[in-house]
Amino acid sequence: MSEKSNQFEIDIVNLIKNYNVIPENIPTWMENEGILPGSQITSVERMGNTGSKTDVIIRLESPSKPIKISIKLNSAHHFGNWYSHPRIIEEFGQENFNNLVKDCTLWANDWKNHSNASLFVGVSICFGKRQGKTAREFTQVFNYEDIVKIVAGYGEGEGIANCLFVGSEVPVTIDELLPLIKPIDEEVIMELSDNFKVAYRPINPATERSNRGKAVYTKFQPYKPLEEKRIVKTLEELNKLGEYVEVEPNSLNHNHILRELDEVYNICIPLASR
Repeated sequence: MSEKSNQFEIDIVNLIKNYNVIPENIPTWMENEGILPGSQITSVERMGNTGSKTDVIIRLESPSKPIKISIKLNSAHHFGNWYSHPRIIEEFGQENFNNLVKDCTLWANDWKNHSNASLFVGVSICFGKRQGKTAREFTQVFNYEDIVKIVAGYGEGEGIANCLFVGSEVPVTIDELLPLIKPIDEEVIMELSDNFKVAYRPINPATERSNRGKAVYTKFQPYKPLEEKRIVKTLEELNKLGEYVEVEPNSLNHNHILRELDEVYNICIPLASR
């Protein structure tokens, strides 16, 4: 999460902390969610670093339900970053995992010949708004219900958002804030999902370090081991030695592939040190 996004959430929390109760006049959808007008605010907390889809939660005195807000800056392009294999399967199912792996592998074997492509041994994924050749239409792999899971979360509990606030400026008062918060329903999701993509992230091991630990959805597979150690520095060199293949749901990452290439296939790729 960017520093700007972090500060945006903190500013929302600080705004709400100025109030003891929510307004009597709240959106109808909130009442339908079990949020009671004029309820006492018992606490407000930022949850953005917990891995939940709820970024800010406003807990209200019982029997009122909490307001669990997923917050997105207008400029934000990603709604789900660096999905692991277990998370994809838990939220979307084994069949969708298989579809994603198949599509990602087809994409990688096409992308490797693109003039803008740089060296990569695997491809990670994000979800959100993206343009260009590294983006695939979300509906090629997933459906509407899956977009809801990415935006709101999967399952039950405080970490599952029940509303969405998209903006670039923090309102001055809570009375201004609440009408800007929208329910996570079909109308809002369809508006939000305009240009919603699966963003494929081929990681260049020579220029990126921390992202090499992210899960991959396709991997480079050599045709055979080399007879002696060879240093490979370009994608053109690598392309001559193999192709990209589908992976199993085993949490494989870029570092695992690089280690196997070196130790099993005698293909050594220089790595970014920092």
